[in-house]
Amino acid sequence: MKLRHAKRIDFTGTCPEFDYFEKFSEATLELIRNKEKAEVVIVIDRAFGFSPSHLKDDRAEAHIVSDHLNLMGDNPLVGPNDPIGDRFPVVNNIYLSAADTIDQEETWTMGNPLSKLRSGIVAGVKSGLTPSQEDLELMHKMGAHFYNFNTVSTMIVAAHAGLKVLALAVPEGAVLPDQVLMAINR
Repeated sequence: MKLRHAKRIDFTGTCPEFDYFEKFSEATLELIRNKEKAEVVIVIDRAFGFSPSHLKDDRAEAHIVSDHLNLMGDNPLVGPNDPIGDRFPVVNNIYLSAADTIDQEETWTMGNPLSKLRSGIVAGVKSGLTPSQEDLELMHKMGAHFYNFNTVSTMIVAAHAGLKVLALAVPEGAVLPDQVLMAINR
């Protein structure tokens, strides 16, 4: 899948070539729904509350999102249906893996840098909510490896617009490795 024409959304403020949004908003929704040519939305968002199984040497690292749990109690598609897509979009297999991002027309001399990232399941929670330790343990038991505030809303709108999603979860205080940035900005 070519990332060249992807819509690029950054909720971390660390990726200068992306459109930066402080949080998911009407402006984010409009960017995804605009008619410019794209097959993919790349989303970079902060992630918190990593499960112990997804820490490396007691540290959280960036992950590729492979699936989600919607625990927001909300949906950005509430209200009149936008003609860009079906009222209830299918979200199965919406997330791209590292292997899905390989452009067959290009040769990677160092391998695909995205393949060096672990994949994980995100729990989407309501913006501003800080889960308790008990809540985190329940999320982890339900299968989530971390949580964040913007990825799931963005994914729902992308699915509505018929786009795939490459979502990267970046721990607080961390940035994506340079090789990963180069791979998603090609």
